[in-house]
Amino acid sequence: MSDTKNFFESPQAAAVYKHKLLKSYIPAWAGKVGSTADGRKVVVYDAYSGPGRYANNDPGSPELLVDTAVAMAELRNVYSIFSEKSLAHCEQLENMLKSKGVESSTYEIRQGPVEKHIDRVLTVSGGQPLFVFLDPFGLTVPFDRIVQILKSRDHPGLPRPQQPKTELLMNFSYEAVRRIAGALRSPKAYAAKDAQIAALDSALGGDWWRELALQESPDWVQQVLVGFADRVGTATGCSYITADVADSLTAKPVYELILFTRHDDGLWKMAESMSLARRDWRQWLVKQNDSQGNAQQELPGLNFTDNESEWVREIAENVKAILSKFGRFRIDEKLEKVFGRTLGLARETHIRKALKLLKTEGVISIVPIGGLQRAWVDPN
Repeated sequence: MSDTKNFFESPQAAAVYKHKLLKSYIPAWAGKVGSTADGRKVVVYDAYSGPGRYANNDPGSPELLVDTAVAMAELRNVYSIFSEKSLAHCEQLENMLKSKGVESSTYEIRQGPVEKHIDRVLTVSGGQPLFVFLDPFGLTVPFDRIVQILKSRDHPGLPRPQQPKTELLMNFSYEAVRRIAGALRSPKAYAAKDAQIAALDSALGGDWWRELALQESPDWVQQVLVGFADRVGTATGCSYITADVADSLTAKPVYELILFTRHDDGLWKMAESMSLARRDWRQWLVKQNDSQGNAQQELPGLNFTDNESEWVREIAENVKAILSKFGRFRIDEKLEKVFGRTLGLARETHIRKALKLLKTEGVISIVPIGGLQRAWVDPN
């Protein structure tokens, strides 16, 4: 991921997942938070925008965002802010938006490093709902800046529902963490070593990760991810949901996408969007390999991550365990426990199938009608 030379030629599998996620989530987010915003205005900040479109003319995240803004123009006022370090990419992005006829009053493009623009974004957004997308090559802004984005617009004394609505979706680079951890473990001295380690300290909010990297347990990278996300959550009062993203069904994840939000609606909708994005990502992989005569490479036996029947059974068992421990419960209040291992894989339709299965087994007597997010589940 650190080599950007050919990155904008055409989207890779990990980018396909990410873009499907944005196409699903951003309209839902803008529709929800914009319904009560002043002038129905929301602000979206794409911090590492690139040129906006791939060389093969597939849309990048900026084009997806402005297409969403245009499509919602009669219902929501979506103001887009883009920042990009490369002047050439800024110029390409501007030309692309002009060629599409995007109204210049609905966006701004700012050239330079992200750190230079964060304060401007917070000022421009004022009290309007703000969605920040941080998708760098490698490490993103320091931990303290993440906290600032999520907290700095808060008004002391206001109840949580009245606080400015801020969400942040970020790329947590496993590759960067693994690479810098390798430098930490290496006895070799070189000029950039201390600076690399210090940069990861800054990104993760301290040197607490070093012990995990040195111990190198099989899941140490995931432990670093959880440690980071927990620390952000504690500092900001946010909940979070994550999904790993890879370039094939068998490859190690390239990065984790983390959504930080204070609203249960965000967690619910992101879980749905992650599931839909993974479905489309898998279909894209199969199609790509089929076009190359290698379809079987992406069609292994149905392991848990690809077996929807197993997801339904898993959710059913999770619901039974929750009922046994807590009795009657509301789904969105136990969302992580309901999904369990299926988080990021399953969605509402699988919860409904699990509830129907439990009804046939006599565990529950009624399957809720309508949306399940705030539905109550009662033991029989």
